[in-house]
Amino acid sequence: MMNDNNNGWNDQNRMKILKNEISNLKKEIAFKDEIFGITPNYILIIGLDGEILEVNGSVKNLNYRVDDAEIPAQLSQLNIIPSNEFYKYTQSIDSIFNNKINEPFESLLLGNGGGIRYVKVDLSPVKAEDEIIAISILARDITDLKLMEDSLQESLAIQEATLESVSNGIVVVNNHKKVICYNHKFLKMWNIPEELLESDENHVLNHISTSLEDPVEFQSIIKNIYQHPLENSTHILRFKDGRVYKAYSQPHITDHTITGRVWSFHDITHLKQTKKSLKESVAYYKTIFEHSGTATLIIEEDNTISLVNSESEKILGYPPYEVMGKKTWLDFVVPECQEQMREYRELRYKNSKLAPDNYEFRLVDKEGEVKDIMANICIIPGTKRILASILDITERNEVLEKITDSENKYRTLAEAVEDFIFMFDKNERLEYINEYAARKWKLNRQEVMGKPRSEIFPPEENELQSKYIQRVVAIKKTLRGENLVTMCPDSMWLDTALIPLKNNGDDVEKVLCVARDITERKEYELLLGRQNEIHKSMGTILTEAILSETEEELSQTCLTVCQDITGSEFGFICEKDEYGSFQTRAISEDLLTKHNLLNTDFYPLLRKLNIKIIWEELKTNKKPLIYNHFSPLKVNSLSEDKFPKNILMAPLLKNGEFMGLIGLCNKKTNYDFSDSKAMESISTTIVEALLRKRAEEKLKKALHDKEMLVREIHHRTKNNLMIMASLLNLTSADIEDEKAREIFHQIQTRAKSMALIHEKLYQSTNSKEINFGEYIRHLSRDLFHTFLREPGRVQLVLGLEDLNLDIDTAIPLGLILNELLTNSMKYAFPEESYGTITVKFYKKDEKYVMKVNDDGIGLPSDLDVDKTDTLGLQLIKNLIGQIDAEIKIQVDHGTQVTIKFSENDYLS
Repeated sequence: MMNDNNNGWNDQNRMKILKNEISNLKKEIAFKDEIFGITPNYILIIGLDGEILEVNGSVKNLNYRVDDAEIPAQLSQLNIIPSNEFYKYTQSIDSIFNNKINEPFESLLLGNGGGIRYVKVDLSPVKAEDEIIAISILARDITDLKLMEDSLQESLAIQEATLESVSNGIVVVNNHKKVICYNHKFLKMWNIPEELLESDENHVLNHISTSLEDPVEFQSIIKNIYQHPLENSTHILRFKDGRVYKAYSQPHITDHTITGRVWSFHDITHLKQTKKSLKESVAYYKTIFEHSGTATLIIEEDNTISLVNSESEKILGYPPYEVMGKKTWLDFVVPECQEQMREYRELRYKNSKLAPDNYEFRLVDKEGEVKDIMANICIIPGTKRILASILDITERNEVLEKITDSENKYRTLAEAVEDFIFMFDKNERLEYINEYAARKWKLNRQEVMGKPRSEIFPPEENELQSKYIQRVVAIKKTLRGENLVTMCPDSMWLDTALIPLKNNGDDVEKVLCVARDITERKEYELLLGRQNEIHKSMGTILTEAILSETEEELSQTCLTVCQDITGSEFGFICEKDEYGSFQTRAISEDLLTKHNLLNTDFYPLLRKLNIKIIWEELKTNKKPLIYNHFSPLKVNSLSEDKFPKNILMAPLLKNGEFMGLIGLCNKKTNYDFSDSKAMESISTTIVEALLRKRAEEKLKKALHDKEMLVREIHHRTKNNLMIMASLLNLTSADIEDEKAREIFHQIQTRAKSMALIHEKLYQSTNSKEINFGEYIRHLSRDLFHTFLREPGRVQLVLGLEDLNLDIDTAIPLGLILNELLTNSMKYAFPEESYGTITVKFYKKDEKYVMKVNDDGIGLPSDLDVDKTDTLGLQLIKNLIGQIDAEIKIQVDHGTQVTIKFSENDYLS
């Protein structure tokens, strides 16, 4: 019984213990479920066959975002794991089952809308009694950490790019004098090898110092900087090669602690050179300022006059040194104009267009005289200083005041002067226009009287004109300015004064306009600026007239020069032939190719331009014509492009008579007066060049014909001399007297020597000169074989230079050589003696020298050359005098004959 009670008690205890364990287990399970549910990590429990046993809420939420209705059965079907990442999971599972080291790995999970979450994945086995029954997958979200790392890398990249993008050389040195940061600009500026920066600062400083003008000063600067580490420093470093750097240094501070030093180097070499150029420019503009011919002042922001030129003394009455820095602008302005000056000044500082650049006012000079002044005002760019040019118009205003005294007076004066004078009422209707203006602008005075100004002047000018007229009405003062007006086919520049005509109540009733045509002045100002260009073009044409081979080449160059100086795209040169027809001498290559005119007859196209009408007008006016608008020509397009857009025609005049024209087309802007004047000057040079080229070609042809004629004469003379020599030879055959036959033979050789010269001249390209060295070779060999029956006994030695001689010198000298060689070959070596004949011809000290030597028996010692009666020596003597030569004969050891002469002296 007792045992039964004990057993019951034990069962109750075990039951109680079991209940407690079950209770604790439920608490653990509840705690696990709570942690499992609320953790932000992604947790999956998978079975050994890859089936998904359990997932937490984070996985369910992620799975929901990829539109899965429910968690799939298998891990491979879970869409939140990208297919290309799945292999990492299988490899990790294999490692677990193979007892290998299983390392966490980084992967991706797919979220809502294709979004990606970066995760750190850790797989671990779930065991029961040391047996793996499942796999736990824990994925921690590291997206924010990944983004922070990417952001950090991007920041570092931006920092590096910024460092490399700056124009200065940058280097950072820590407190241990080690380079910790630099850009490549620093390496380039100092020519430092990159590996050198790995050493300490001293090595770098030593390398830098070698290229500086004063390395000791630089080392001193470095030492001072490190003695005062908290200070910033700026220094100028000068290099031996002329470079100049500006060095800036400041402490590198991290968390309020100096950790090193930052250096910045800026190359200011160009700046230094610019400053030097600026000084030169300032001197240049000061010269212009002083010698401009107009009273000119510079006024500071506080109205102080800081600079005046000497011309100002004529208006102000004060020498410059009494004005500059001592007087203000308002010191000279009369009180009633000072308020207006202040108003203009304020407007100009706000917007320079709000205040007029030109206006009139009155000032008082040193002597107290009140003067009317026209001022031209502008702000010096980049400053608040004002540049003022002033003109004394007292006399002009006095004249204008007299004009307004009465209507009759101003009408009489207006009709008499060659100025544009017209008047509008306050409603801008024309009340008066003088005859000169109406005639120049081709207006009918009766028809335009009373019409609104807007119906008389071009629409594009109406707004500006109205603005100035209303301004005159408002300020009740005269305004003056220069403006461009287009009232007829040609535009003109006018210097216009708008004068208010007031009633007794000081109200403006009318505005009188007085304008003078300054077109010629303006255009000549423009032309003056192009004079160098025009002269250069004229020089090019004249040079080409000398260098060009043909007239066609010259014409094409002339056309190119005209196109360049006028900025034309196309052009052509045409000339009137002897029948009065139109002939094209040159056409732009671009004109033929761009508009497909290469194989087109150009004349019909020019007829479409009414070229004959222009031709006749050019013949009449003999001045260039400009057509910037083609309504007068009635031309349709010749191609898809509008061609020509505009055209300039310049006549070619020969002795004032029309001989042709130059046509230039398609300037980007309109042709103007300077183009016309430039072509007027250049066309004269073109005519001169063409006529010169034609005269040159005619002269070349005539010269060629003459040369051919001279060559023919030499040929015939040679033939005649050879015929004469042949006749002498035939005649001598019948002469029995040996002495007479010898005379005939000598005459024959002389004739051959002259014939040889004419043969050389005929064969030469120069009909006046021959190569005398070649002539001597030919003649001496002929004589050698003629007179020596046994040539082996005598040696002929030639020392000759190839020198050209004029025919007038060559013929006498050839006869002299013939006589000397003949004498040596016949008499120097009697019987069977041996010897040498030497012939030399050269030039020494501006003298020609010919030597004929032999080592034969020589001439008799008592022979007097001047008194001999032999024909050969007399002939030599006469020929020597003919060429003004010197002869020297020596009879020691044979015969040596030396002849010296100067061809220039002889021919002159």
